[in-house]
Amino acid sequence: MDESTTPQDSRLSGAAFEKLANDSTREMFPEYDEAAMALCFNLIRLANRITTDLEVSVHRPGSLSFSAFRLLFAIRAVGAGYPNELARLSSVSSASMSSLLNTLEKYGLVTREADASDKRKTLVRLTPLGEGRVAELARKNSLRESDWAEGLTRTEATILTELLRKLLLHHPPRPQD
Repeated sequence: MDESTTPQDSRLSGAAFEKLANDSTREMFPEYDEAAMALCFNLIRLANRITTDLEVSVHRPGSLSFSAFRLLFAIRAVGAGYPNELARLSSVSSASMSSLLNTLEKYGLVTREADASDKRKTLVRLTPLGEGRVAELARKNSLRESDWAEGLTRTEATILTELLRKLLLHHPPRPQD
């Protein structure tokens, strides 16, 4: 976009935005890794787009946030768990976990109880209502994920999944300040 164009005048395509982002990065840091930037730039854009779509299309209409669904789904998948481990598995921040559990407990979807082996610890479990809600939303979520996956062949989806798992296992060292 040039200076005479305002955001209201035109909608910048994703490819045009990516090119501008590359150009801008090159100006600021000429020796940047263009392939790495393109990978991360597009992964982040896609993850945000899918997350927003699932939130708007599936979970908000089901009266829950996507974070709440991920937490319920984690409990469904692993069984009763400790809040800190459930937060990690569902990608929910520790800071928001207590509030989220309060809300889910208020709706009758989870219970919290003292761990029988260590009364200082709390276990979180799904209630029967929570089981039903997570099953209903998991079905809708899965159908929407299938809609997204239709952009790839099954072979492409399998290859991309393997590559994403590989990236998820890679942890670059933290930079030293």
